[in-house]
Amino acid sequence: MIPALIYQTWKSKTSLPENFAHWRASFARLNPGYTLLLWDDADNRQFIADHFAWFLPTYDGFPQEIFRVDAVRYFFLYLHGGIYVDLDTQCLKPLDPLRSQADVVLGWLGNDPTSDQAIPNAIMLSRPRQEFWLLAIAIMLDQVGRHNRPEYVTGPTVLKAAVEQYGQAYASERVQQALALVRTHMGPALQPTEGRSKVAVLPGYALYPLDWGDQIHDQLLRKPMLQKQQVLSDEMAQQLFPKSYMVTYWACSWGDDLSQTHQHTG
Repeated sequence: MIPALIYQTWKSKTSLPENFAHWRASFARLNPGYTLLLWDDADNRQFIADHFAWFLPTYDGFPQEIFRVDAVRYFFLYLHGGIYVDLDTQCLKPLDPLRSQADVVLGWLGNDPTSDQAIPNAIMLSRPRQEFWLLAIAIMLDQVGRHNRPEYVTGPTVLKAAVEQYGQAYASERVQQALALVRTHMGPALQPTEGRSKVAVLPGYALYPLDWGDQIHDQLLRKPMLQKQQVLSDEMAQQLFPKSYMVTYWACSWGDDLSQTHQHTG
C-alpha cells in the first residue's frame, strides 16, 4: 500500500496561519497512526542536497521559492512515497481506501479535462520508487528556462503532461529516452521499482470538490473564507462535500492575488 505518511511544507515551522493549522489537524484526527511531516524550506533543500545532489544547482537556480516547493514534492514521493497535500487542504474522511487504489493516485479538477491545469499537484499519493515520477522530473527539467511561471515549469502543467505521456506514449522513443536520462541521474542506489507504474486519476469530487475556476465556488465560498481566514468545521465540510476525501481551498499563498492562475500553498 501507499505508506501512511503525510508530507506538507511551509516557509517555516513557527508561522503556520490558524486556518492552515486547523486544516492540518483534520488529517491527524481522521488518520490516527499516520506519520505527519511538516518541512520548512531549509528541510526541503537539505533533502535535495542529501539524496539528489545532481538536481541541487537547478533547485537553487529557480527564481522563486514556489518553484522549489513544487519540485521537491516529486522527489519526496519518488524516494519515500506517501501522501503529499497542500496545507490549505482539509481532510474529510479516513484516507486508507485511497492507499490501495494504484501506485500513483492523483485527481481531476473542474469540468474541462483538456485544460493544462486539470490535474493539480496539490494532492498526490504514491508508493515509493515509482517510475512515473522520473517522467514528471524529466518534463520539469525540459521546461526550465522556457517559462517564467511555476505552473508551467514545476506545477500542474508538468503533472498533466506526465500523466498523458506516461499513459498514451509510454512506448515512444521520446518517453523512454526521458526516463533513461533521469535513471542515469539517479544512479544505481535510487533506481525505480521494476515495472510500469499504475497511475489512477480520480474524479474531481474525490479530491478537488472545490473548483477555483467555477465562479460560484470561487466568489461565494473560496474567496470569502480566505479573505476572512474562516474555516469550516469537519461536520460542515463533510455535509458540503459528502463524496470527497479532501477539499483544497486554493489559498495561493505564494502570491498576493487570490485569483492567480496557479493556486498553491506549500
